[in-house]
Amino acid sequence: MADPIPWRVLRYLYAAYYLFVGILLVLSLVGAITLPQLKVSEASGAFQAALGRTGFMFPLLAFTYIASACALCCHRTAPLGVVLLAPVAVVIFFTDTLLDTAWLFGTLNAVVLLALAWHFRSAYRPLWSYPVQVDVVRRA
Repeated sequence: MADPIPWRVLRYLYAAYYLFVGILLVLSLVGAITLPQLKVSEASGAFQAALGRTGFMFPLLAFTYIASACALCCHRTAPLGVVLLAPVAVVIFFTDTLLDTAWLFGTLNAVVLLALAWHFRSAYRPLWSYPVQVDVVRRA
């Protein structure tokens, strides 16, 4: 069953944002473009610099953004896209609210993800209601 149009628009806009950011990140990692320097607090800048020095976080983030955006584009795989973006959204929320002054963006990002998670809550139900079967071993 397809989403109602408002949910579909929200899902597509959220996916488009993360696809755009993921592609920008990939292009900057391969040296094709230079990302603009955003005004961030000293603590947020230090945190982002530490992530960059790991050597694997930004490529992993780029992959996560693009894979999540692609998953969000299809109704069937949208719950997977929400799950993939959940850790990223938590880090963005806490970075923007605790280390920086961009609390509005961090909060909006988290609220949209929570709304999508709530919309697809029936897809997660089997995670909590998985029947456990106990195999009885017969001894001869």
